[in-house]
Amino acid sequence: MKMTWLGTAAAEGWPALFCRCASCTESKKRGGKSIRSRSQSLVNGDLLIDFPADTYLHTLNGALDLDQVTDVLVTHAHEDHFYPEDLANRQSCYTRFRAPHVLHIYGNDAVCAAYERVASLPGNEEMAEVVPMHEIFAYQPLRLAHYTVYPMLADHNPRERCYIYIIRSERDGKTLLYAHDTGYLKEECWAFMRAFHFDLVSLDCTHGREASRRNHMGIEACAAVKSRLLEEGMADGKTVFAVNHFSHNCRYLYQEEIEEDAARYGMLAAYDGMSVTV
Repeated sequence: MKMTWLGTAAAEGWPALFCRCASCTESKKRGGKSIRSRSQSLVNGDLLIDFPADTYLHTLNGALDLDQVTDVLVTHAHEDHFYPEDLANRQSCYTRFRAPHVLHIYGNDAVCAAYERVASLPGNEEMAEVVPMHEIFAYQPLRLAHYTVYPMLADHNPRERCYIYIIRSERDGKTLLYAHDTGYLKEECWAFMRAFHFDLVSLDCTHGREASRRNHMGIEACAAVKSRLLEEGMADGKTVFAVNHFSHNCRYLYQEEIEEDAARYGMLAAYDGMSVTV
């Protein structure tokens, strides 16, 4: 299983669009790994997680080939994770040539509502054919061609059934825990996860050095999740752990600072374009 973190920032990006704080100023100065687009990840080239407006950017920099993607899992309806307006561009009126397969989108009821708002606009009648939307439900397995996906309820927006995902590759048996956006995992998630062993774990670290366990996590909460996964046998010394989804308000100035803290807990600090194969 190959995992690529295409975008690793929270909603406002980093540097943030209108901000001149020390973190944004320093990231602009340093460039490279310290520049972060909005959250999106890719599994094995064909399974996409989230569809923000920065999807277009990710195709331009060569990290994402949408012709190879067959399925998109959406975590929740916040605009930095789902921008359905761009899905309309897969219709015939916007594409002279496109990959012949249907691109399937999966998400909760709020994601479906956001999709329907765009699909119902005049001129978007073809969306349901070329990018159909499917509602999925917590703890009910989703069978795809090469994956089995298990949505679990995140601790994020109390007004929405936000999802984190267990993704098992049927090609090689590798299993990913993708936990964005969420606070410390709900007890119902811990009970459900006991049936799995994870080869790769990606954890929400929006708050960085700030102590946070609700709605989003900081580095210490991520470390606590890792410890519990190891203690309860859902991970081992071969499991790769990474922290991801950073805000410019997380009390870090640039990528190397995050890497140093993550390394203390035996974790990687994701940056835009980083790939790991397990």
